[in-house]
Amino acid sequence: MSLYSRLKLRARDFATDTDGNMAVEGLMASTFLIWWYVASFQFFDTFRQKNTNLKAAYTLADLVSRQTNAIDADFIEGLNTLFDYLTVSDEPTWVRVSSVLWDDTDDRYEIAWSYATGEAVGHSDDSIQQKANQIPVMPAGDTVILVETNMHFDPLFNIGIDERWFTTFITTRPRFAACVPFDLEDGSTPACIYDSAVDPDGEVHDDGIEVLSDDGGGLDEPAGDDTGDST
Repeated sequence: MSLYSRLKLRARDFATDTDGNMAVEGLMASTFLIWWYVASFQFFDTFRQKNTNLKAAYTLADLVSRQTNAIDADFIEGLNTLFDYLTVSDEPTWVRVSSVLWDDTDDRYEIAWSYATGEAVGHSDDSIQQKANQIPVMPAGDTVILVETNMHFDPLFNIGIDERWFTTFITTRPRFAACVPFDLEDGSTPACIYDSAVDPDGEVHDDGIEVLSDDGGGLDEPAGDDTGDST
């Protein structure tokens, strides 16, 4: 019998052989099933957390847009607390709220006021230009409320989903007033336009000073998702 015939015969015998070892086959199958269960759980949890993050950010944006009185730093710090509660997050988060207007003379978006929690900083007229393509077209003098949230996400299982930051970018118009004023709490009258970013320490950044760290503050951010939404 030739070598080819022997190989062909052995291949046919192997293909038709129904003998097996139940313990070995059970171990192989259970290993795959456990991996499939863990991977399914992690993928579901990742998308669930991202969706929860987005819904919470929309809640914050809607809350700010309904304000008719001036808001202040404590109000926005409270939004961050609310965001943590809604997302059930024990990971680092920050919230930035800005009032953005369109300047027809300079043909660009400008910051009326901006405040950020944590180690993040408020937008300036220069930094908001980096986000101009995410802001809807507005008539001259019109304003929108910009709410940005950032939440760190660390997956429970290592199945190929890296550590990342879930970021949202939501714009919405004030619902019951032309603008939402900001109170500096320094004795001055709350105003709709300060033309500067409001520092968490109460200082005001000039537009010429670099005030925005686009990665969201002092925490190193791995490459993450950026969710841009507008209403």
